[in-house]
Amino acid sequence: MSKHCETFEHTADVGLKASADTLGELFEALAEGLADFICRREQVKTKETITIEARGDDIEALAVEFLWKIMDTIQTNRKAVAAVRVMKIEPNLVHAQVDCEPLNPARHETGTEVKAVTYHMLEVREVEGRWAGQVLLDI
Repeated sequence: MSKHCETFEHTADVGLKASADTLGELFEALAEGLADFICRREQVKTKETITIEARGDDIEALAVEFLWKIMDTIQTNRKAVAAVRVMKIEPNLVHAQVDCEPLNPARHETGTEVKAVTYHMLEVREVEGRWAGQVLLDI
């Protein structure tokens, strides 16, 4: 008896691609894209503002860690996100304020759960005076 194993394509990921004038705005756009994917932001009323901080060894690692913090805010802390504002960004540190409210299944229609923010196909770069980035989410 012989054994056989093969791989196959599986569309279990979704990509986020963003551009902005500044690095802080790029991080905001990616964070709000993640939030929209999980729960549409137009359904959310700001009832509280929380502060998050993320650190990373380089700009790409910082983006992933920042998005993990946003995902944790939504999925673990059960918050629906209305907006994200980057208050301070450095090469290895980002401080942001997240306008949110407690997630209410009766009012907030939620989408697919995100399992992970990945490094696969991750890009954060400055191109001709603008910032561009993309990240894949494992769903």
